Amino acid sequence: MFSKREVQETYQYINDNPEANIYLGCDSQRMKRKRVKFATVLIVHGKNGKSRIFKDILFDKVVDAKLNRPFNRMLKEVILVTELYTLLEDVLIERDFEIHLDISEDKQKGSSVAAGAAKGMIFGIVGVEPVMKPFSWASSTVADKFSK
Repeated sequence: MFSKREVQETYQYINDNPEANIYLGCDSQRMKRKRVKFATVLIVHGKNGKSRIFKDILFDKVVDAKLNRPFNRMLKEVILVTELYTLLEDVLIERDFEIHLDISEDKQKGSSVAAGAAKGMIFGIVGVEPVMKPFSWASSTVADKFSK
């Protein structure tokens, strides 16, 4: 997870950019031997066109009963993004922000097995409705880049 110094730097950057939009997201990729690479991001998108990405990479072991139905891996992404929110809650609670999940509600997609639980967790912990695929660019594009 983000170090204390990284949290302080992120906190300060958000405070220094009061007009910026804030986006949190997480994505993961399966690797060999049941290991998974998770990338958690926080994007500060300034009105002046300047943006900054804060990221954290975590390697963990996650076991799903079926690889094409990654319930546990999707919920680990939710846990990581809510942990990031919790670290920065004091500065985020005063701002408009979005949490993006790389989870689809389309029943044809494997990640949909976790859609209901993920939405409930985000709303219960953070109090906001998460942005889901295909509109969750912070996780589906930015975090995806760092998870590969």
